[in-house]
Amino acid sequence: MRKSGWVPATRAGRYVALGLTVIAVVLAGFGSSSWAQVAHLTLQSEPGDYIGGGNNFDITYTPANSIFFSAQIRRTLPSGEPAELLFVLGQQGTPDNFALLFFGTDQLGIPIQPGFYPDAQRADFAEPGHPGLDISFDHRGCNTLTGNFTVNEATFTPDLQTIVSFVASFEQHCEGATPALFGTFSYVVPEPGTLAIGVGTGVVWLARRRGSRLKASLSSDLRR
Repeated sequence: MRKSGWVPATRAGRYVALGLTVIAVVLAGFGSSSWAQVAHLTLQSEPGDYIGGGNNFDITYTPANSIFFSAQIRRTLPSGEPAELLFVLGQQGTPDNFALLFFGTDQLGIPIQPGFYPDAQRADFAEPGHPGLDISFDHRGCNTLTGNFTVNEATFTPDLQTIVSFVASFEQHCEGATPALFGTFSYVVPEPGTLAIGVGTGVVWLARRRGSRLKASLSSDLRR
């Protein structure tokens, strides 16, 4: 029986997502310089969208060009399987292209895995039966949001403690507005000689549309 709020990647039709639900790949024989961490974010913001300001962006983040470069498994199921991922990215210089990206399936009761996730709500406040999404950019975030996302790939180390790769696309609407923020995101950090398993992983200021909030809780995590 399919869980509410999730369409498996193998389902045919308009909501088909690429990728396998469970894969095992041995990543060996490559030097570390060939497999540096990299994240790639594209945004297509419609006029009137608060987050992107009606602009388009195509940004590549690496530890070498970024002040913030963090990929976290933020929530897990009782089984230990990852159910919410957080990516914190910000480049050196101005603009810093600072971005926070949350993708969650904890309120669906399933691990994050390839598939289409409709009826998304803001990740930290998603109600049962709804996936979680929250895309903030250039120090702008939504108080409330609606949208959807598609996970194309999600792989983790065998102990399920570290994100190895993640690929997704998304659509987000802030504060119930019609203008949308569309985008794609990919992250990869393969380690030579390790086994990756797919199961389906400073003080930051954000100006919210109706006020501002300090995400100080991220500071200690990012500076450890």
